[in-house]
This record gives sequence, structure tokens and C-alpha cells, in this order.
Amino acid sequence: MVMQRWEPFGDIVSLRDAMDRLFEQSVVRPPRGTASTGLAGARMMPINVFQKDSEYVIQAYLPGVNAQDVEIGAERDSVTIKAHIPGAAEKEEAKSYKWLASELAHGDVVRMVTLPTPIDSARIDAEVENGVLSVVVPQAEEAKPKKITVKSK
Repeated sequence: MVMQRWEPFGDIVSLRDAMDRLFEQSVVRPPRGTASTGLAGARMMPINVFQKDSEYVIQAYLPGVNAQDVEIGAERDSVTIKAHIPGAAEKEEAKSYKWLASELAHGDVVRMVTLPTPIDSARIDAEVENGVLSVVVPQAEEAKPKKITVKSK
């Protein structure tokens, strides 16, 4: 058994270190287009994810996107959504404009959602309505809770 000297102030973070960490986390951010996906130009899309009975529902905001421009992939317990949001600045005529502000999201977007249980990728259903993509993801049969009847003797 190794004895170690107890230092009561050894684990206390200095005020300066705490303020530096707080500043880095709240102010210093990577430039747009370097999302955790690692894809250049990709941005995150806002989503809602909720469970309804034995299926998950993923809602994603994709303004101006047609259904054929959305790509959905699934494996084991994750769903990946890729799309291209068209922007006014991408049009040829817009290149001659003098832009004063350009805050509307546009470009390639990618989002991967990991769900808590395995999914049945063969039965996934997706539709776009008014710029909102809804993806219904059923749980795999082995992930659904089983009801076991108790017999009496």
C-alpha cells in the first residue's frame, strides 16, 4: 500500500484558471463551417428528438430544401441527415450585390443523432413539410420491452 501525502489545496483551481476556461468556453468559438463533423463548409442544423411509444421522432429545420435534396442514412443506433440549404448569395445575380448583412443559414448541413437503443433502419419514414423534416425511426424488435406472463401452478 502506498501512502500519499494529503494536500487540501492541491485540487483547487485558481481563480485565473477558472476565468480563462470560462472565457474560452463562452467567447472563443471555432469559425463557422468547422463543425464536429469535420466536413469543410458543413454547419449544424437545429433539431428536436423525442420518443413516442416504441419509435423516435427527429425533427430538423431545413428551410427551402426539397425532399430530393435530403439524404438520410441509418445504422445500428444512429441516424445521419445531410442536406443543402439554398441561399440567396449562391445565385449568380447575387454576386453583383453589395451585401450589408448575410445571416440566413445556407450551404451544406450535416447532423448525426445517436439514439439510446438499436433501430430498425428498414422501417424509417421521412417527410418534409413547410421546411421541417420529420424522421420517424422505429426501435428494433430486440430493443422493445417484452411483457412476460407469469403462470401459476
